[in-house]
Amino acid sequence: MTTLITGAGLIGCQTAALLAARGEPVLLLDLQPAPALIGSVLPLNQVTVLSGDVCDRAAMLALLQQHGITAVVHTAAALSMAIRQTPTLAADVNLGGTVNLLEAARACGVRRFVLASSTTLYYPSFRRPQTGPVAEDFAFHAVSERPGSLYAASKLAAEYFTQHYADQFGLSVAILRYSAVLGLWAGPNNSVPGRLLATLLGQGAVNGRVAVADPLLLWSGGDDFIDARDVAAANVAALDATALPSRVYTIGSGRLATFADFVAAARQVRPALVFDEMALPDTGFAGFPYRRTQPFDVACAQTELGFAARHDLLSSFNAASAWARP
Repeated sequence: MTTLITGAGLIGCQTAALLAARGEPVLLLDLQPAPALIGSVLPLNQVTVLSGDVCDRAAMLALLQQHGITAVVHTAAALSMAIRQTPTLAADVNLGGTVNLLEAARACGVRRFVLASSTTLYYPSFRRPQTGPVAEDFAFHAVSERPGSLYAASKLAAEYFTQHYADQFGLSVAILRYSAVLGLWAGPNNSVPGRLLATLLGQGAVNGRVAVADPLLLWSGGDDFIDARDVAAANVAALDATALPSRVYTIGSGRLATFADFVAAARQVRPALVFDEMALPDTGFAGFPYRRTQPFDVACAQTELGFAARHDLLSSFNAASAWARP
């Protein structure tokens, strides 16, 4: 009963920590694992750490066979910043890597496959007025509301492949669309939410003053954010669920947070800092062109996975403060 977690980043390591705390064997796979960083989240003697490339299909099959893998949590991915520099990563890593693991899971009879996806898939539909919370089976126009980035396109394609493996081969799958994930750790913090946390907690502050210059870190309207600790809990809930009738689940808080909410939380955690007034663009979070006015509907994850977010914005800032020194 060994679980393979791909990607030894913050989410992968925190998921491994939860499983290891239950006494379960965990294999943590990364292209370039950093034991010191992994060890900042969980004791290294509680997890088997291996180096491997999800783009190598034969190696993934051999790995699952050799270690008797019974469940997979697939978080390894190229993020938006890396894809902007090397666009082919979207296809090679995010789609190709997923297909390689799906094929290995099918061949080995894996009991559960959990795919990390993204709520960025929803964003193009926000160009139309939103009349209520946004559910997983949301309506969108396949051409005018296509994914807004190669990253989002690769995540949607990976979702479709995963669902077809469930349909055609009976693989039990859970596709988790994470909201914007909040968290800092000893490792790299290259995501937009991670950079936002670090900035507002004073990294790079000049004479105790905080100003946000990067337009991707400023937004109007609201957005849904989820603590990395909650994401890890959702991954474990998806492994544990007895049935997954919907297959696709939004992992979010179900609440909208504004930029002003973020500044207010940062002020509570870092009261000595002075936050300059910042002009907000007429766009949504992370440069998406449309503002959000409605939260996600998270009822499906609550009903079928038994998952609900536990950490609010202030809790996320307090946890991140240990890793963001002014």
